[in-house]
Amino acid sequence: MIYFVNIYIKMLSRGSLVLNIIKNALITFDKTLSEYLSEKKNEISYDLSDFIFSKSKKLRPKIIFLYAKALEIEISEEIINLAICTELLHNSTLIHDDIVDDAIFRRGKQSLNKKLGNNLSVLAGDFLLSLSMDFLSKCNNIDCFKIFSNSLKLMCEGEISQHFTKGKLPTMEEYIEKSKKKTAELFIASLTSLCKITNQDEKNALNFATYFGIAFQIKDDLKNILETDLLKPTLNDVQNKIYTAPVILLNKNIENLSDEDIINLSQQKEIKEKTINLIKKYADMAIASLNNISDNQYKQELIKLSEDLYKAI
Repeated sequence: MIYFVNIYIKMLSRGSLVLNIIKNALITFDKTLSEYLSEKKNEISYDLSDFIFSKSKKLRPKIIFLYAKALEIEISEEIINLAICTELLHNSTLIHDDIVDDAIFRRGKQSLNKKLGNNLSVLAGDFLLSLSMDFLSKCNNIDCFKIFSNSLKLMCEGEISQHFTKGKLPTMEEYIEKSKKKTAELFIASLTSLCKITNQDEKNALNFATYFGIAFQIKDDLKNILETDLLKPTLNDVQNKIYTAPVILLNKNIENLSDEDIINLSQQKEIKEKTINLIKKYADMAIASLNNISDNQYKQELIKLSEDLYKAI
């Protein structure tokens, strides 16, 4: 397991400013998680460790650490545990998503469902979920359990709703609500739990997490249409009859269009620009929610991460 930590430390040493600012927290994060996984060794431990550490952006832990530091809060053991809980839960949902989508690869490698089979992959996702709850218990705050329980329920509702609305073109309002449940809820759970642990007001954190999460999901959906994400399958949304922001913004009756026609139309420059403007709308709202935080380098990195959602496409 230490092998993966050493690789990650090397990545940090040559990484971006955002990584260098919180490098010590991320190193502690990886060391703690690596040692914990070593203690929980079983027949699929190597595959799970490889999945967790391989090319993972660890965006959610980074945001937890940056938000804490922006509030001038030192990264404690409880905050590290919260970050690990969040990342393990995120990875658990990715494994289950790949099973549902019959994905072939993830993070540039063969997906676990293709490598281990669906049955074992379901158990692998469940195993990570159980480990995430173990780390949540180390936060010693019952409110965090309530927050994560509610968010996990809403995340499942979002996925269930998506399944039963396949083939239907949602309104933009319905799509945004689904994006909030599917993606923003885990950001919400992590940052509002951070506020509970550190006795901070959670309103601004809730707003930042909500708007950032929605913008993040819209960007992810745009990259799926544009085939610009090399680490995960692309074009599979339309092929699975899941219609996202670029398709909704076509403002067309797609009932008689082929998948290829829908994809080609959604890749138009005009639709890309409209989708980027939609991402910018929610990213700007996320940035605005940081106004009450004193200006410092950590806040500036949160702003940069938000701006990158619409600039780095």
